[in-house]
Amino acid sequence: MTASTFETPIGKGIYTPVPTFFTGENYELDLESQIAHAKFLYSSGINGVVTGGSMGESIHLTRQERLEIVKAIRSAVPSDEFKIISGMPYTNIPDTIAEIKALKDAGANYTILLTPGYYGNSLTTQQGIIDYFTLVGDKSALPIVIYHYPGVSNGTEINPETFEVLSKHPSIVGVKLTHFNMDKYVLLTGRVEENKANNFRPFTGLGQILVPSLAIGAFGAIDGLSGVFPKSMLKLFELFNNKQYEEAQKLQFLVTRANQMVFSLNLIGVKHALNVIHGFGDSNVSGRPPLNHQVDLKVWNKYEDDIKKLGEFEKSLS
Repeated sequence: MTASTFETPIGKGIYTPVPTFFTGENYELDLESQIAHAKFLYSSGINGVVTGGSMGESIHLTRQERLEIVKAIRSAVPSDEFKIISGMPYTNIPDTIAEIKALKDAGANYTILLTPGYYGNSLTTQQGIIDYFTLVGDKSALPIVIYHYPGVSNGTEINPETFEVLSKHPSIVGVKLTHFNMDKYVLLTGRVEENKANNFRPFTGLGQILVPSLAIGAFGAIDGLSGVFPKSMLKLFELFNNKQYEEAQKLQFLVTRANQMVFSLNLIGVKHALNVIHGFGDSNVSGRPPLNHQVDLKVWNKYEDDIKKLGEFEKSLS
């Protein structure tokens, strides 16, 4: 089958990987909270959401649940300007292709696929990674964003040369870089003309380095803190693009300080912040087992002052 051609690249901006909300002793989907959070992000100006990612506990959801979340958000926010980038746990190629088709039917605009790293660097070759994304891309019903997150892919890295090959595939439109290897950012984002010709756009997955990433050519961020403080992240993006670098530097400092909480507590911390600050979700339910524990308040308290300072800035933008 010939690969589909997706001529419109993923738009610049700030996208939010949303957590999956649960409620009750059986951890049922809390679609009411899911919808309320999505509407909050849309009204704040966020460019779109990522569902079924690591923040959304994709590995703890059934395929039907992942589709239900997409359908619920798309029904609640039908705007074409609000993009849904939906993912799934790493699985075999036929099931991946089938789920992408189902996600499109549910209302997703893009799919985000994790690097296939189950066997780690000892067995996973760069050519194998190329073959995986090529075979999926050839039959994908949606444009693909590669999710390069070595921390949850058994340490598996994608080399810059591999990205050079993958970026030419007409179904592959971008990458979320969730690591701090800035040299690899530069080698990827520095291919300005090639990326433009290929409709390929790199994004950082770490809001704490948004300004450095933008400075070397990234197109925005897919960042968990934006789920709590969307206007602050959008303002940071705006300040840089308007060449207000001194103001951007100051705000980046606030964002980076607050983002240390996310770095330490991950999705449990984000859910706690969403409940404490905005009232989203069930305060008695965090994640599904084995993530069904409450936030470590000793760790949370270390960052509470920084969260409050960014919260005050967020309110000033209302």
